[in-house]
Amino acid sequence: MLSIKKGNPKAVKMMENALGAYELYINDVVYSEVAYVFIRTDSGKSYFELKRDKKSVINAGSNFLSKLFPLLNLTKLLEVNDSIIALANNYIVKYGLLPNDALFLATCKFYGIESLVSLDEDFKEPCREEKIRLVSDVESLKEG
Repeated sequence: MLSIKKGNPKAVKMMENALGAYELYINDVVYSEVAYVFIRTDSGKSYFELKRDKKSVINAGSNFLSKLFPLLNLTKLLEVNDSIIALANNYIVKYGLLPNDALFLATCKFYGIESLVSLDEDFKEPCREEKIRLVSDVESLKEG
């Protein structure tokens, strides 16, 4: 999602091809990560600066709501639960995934989602092992 906002042509093309052709899902971690990185990038401030500058958060948050949230709102929100957290903990120690990435993969596994869309190379081995198709370009999107 952030790559789309940044104008990454690969990400933009993937989203154009996915919209309307597939059901798209996110979990609350995706929302939080996308919103936080957008607000931090848009404001040009660090976490600690933002904690003390509510006006910057309000301004960047307003930009997020008008520029990127409509795209997130085209997806269905899946809840993270205890079973997903248990799977994610396993993926952290099994594959060396960072916690948010482990939660993304665990959400797919728990809900039976067959494909994970990401430009992150860290998902290659875990997706292969967990039998979840990694979609990282338009060609692999069209194969599904």
